[in-house]
Amino acid sequence: MKRKKRPRQQAEGFSLLEVLVATTLMGVVLVVLLQVLTTALRAQETSLDYLQAMLAAEKVLQENCGAPSLNAATYQGRDGKFDYLVRVTPQYEVSNPHVSQLVMCSLIQVTVSWRERGQPKSLALQTIRTTVQKKS
Repeated sequence: MKRKKRPRQQAEGFSLLEVLVATTLMGVVLVVLLQVLTTALRAQETSLDYLQAMLAAEKVLQENCGAPSLNAATYQGRDGKFDYLVRVTPQYEVSNPHVSQLVMCSLIQVTVSWRERGQPKSLALQTIRTTVQKKS
């Protein structure tokens, strides 16, 4: 008696090649996602540093705008991780012959600098301040 050959049933599951291709694709996608996340975190860190530098510069600028006189001066200091340089430069003076007052206009510049991942970064703010002084 001859045996009838049964048709071979299709094997269920994945072949080794399919598993390798799927694993490779997942690896590539994972690497790309990690790079995107790393870039986003660095951008957030940079943005935060600029915001903190801006706040430090505004604070120093406000402190110098409150000075009673604005004579020419240059000085520097440190606020946390930020170094700052302040320059006060008189721009012009106007005197009124009818009133014994002298109007002085000065430029105040604040430059804040710091290092981010080994690279120097800086931010500058400036304003003009007018003061009125009695003539002597």
